[in-house]
Amino acid sequence: MMDGALPQDLNTEHALRIPMDFFTFGPRLRPAADFRFEFDPQQTNGLTYYVPQGQWNMPLKILRSSNRPKPVLLLLHGLGLHPASFRGICRYLLPVCDVIVADYSAFTSGESWPESGISLPVLAHAIMRIADTLGLENIDIGGSSLGGGLSLMAAVDFPQRIARIVLFNPAIFPQTLPSFYRLVRVPMLGPLVMRLIAPDALVSGVAKLGYVDPANVDPELLAIYQQNMRPAANRRRLLDLIRHLPARDAEVRRYLDHAGKLPQKVLVIWGEQDKLLAAGTGDRLRQSLPQLEFHSFPDLSHLPHEESPGRIGPIVARFIACRRS
Repeated sequence: MMDGALPQDLNTEHALRIPMDFFTFGPRLRPAADFRFEFDPQQTNGLTYYVPQGQWNMPLKILRSSNRPKPVLLLLHGLGLHPASFRGICRYLLPVCDVIVADYSAFTSGESWPESGISLPVLAHAIMRIADTLGLENIDIGGSSLGGGLSLMAAVDFPQRIARIVLFNPAIFPQTLPSFYRLVRVPMLGPLVMRLIAPDALVSGVAKLGYVDPANVDPELLAIYQQNMRPAANRRRLLDLIRHLPARDAEVRRYLDHAGKLPQKVLVIWGEQDKLLAAGTGDRLRQSLPQLEFHSFPDLSHLPHEESPGRIGPIVARFIACRRS
């Protein structure tokens, strides 16, 4: 499946998986301002677009099964990962919505990165420029882990622009950070560690923490994660994002307070065997988010949409499709 061609049967049990080519961010970036939803998706699905953010550009892919008007779902990957994280569920989503996958860390583009770094609130606002650039009055938004936290921040700051929210084991509540994150947050030590650590070691936790059974990780996807971490510039960006992670409720109190008042319907997909987020996070989500549809999976971990796309994809597709009913 090359050149933007979509599998013909996207939503049946035996449908072909969307090829990884759809999630390959090419070296040539096209301005997202030039994109139109009436364009033939056979031509645009294979292209890489970008939204300018001042000192850097945010790469993205715009995936569609047709040029008929549909809701638009913007998906944000987890910390240090890649938009291809959503490949497995996309074959269920494309019949009911257009999907935008954004590389908010710009790992795929080789673009420059602000020397002072980017705070998470500023990053959430930068993400919303995607909707502005594409001329979208409102969108659905969602994400995995940190991408889920950024989605919620965007919804709090732009409630009139967000229709529905989809969260996969979202990193919303501050908690004790993993030991590696605490280590690299130490001044002077962090850059040294990031310079010396092997890329494979950096992403080894994807399988160990993201999956109940690490053997189930897609080797093709894991190879992309490893490739992401090979450039030294990307490891520095990852360090920058880790340093901006909140460790105390006070750092994101405004967002936590407003999350309990969100008017939008929220879908949470929760893998109960999550070894990364703090114990009790699932229950805290249930108590904190109104208008909530909560699906819990006792046999899945931190990346449930990767572990079991055949179960998760149809749930998300139905949730988004209900927006039109």
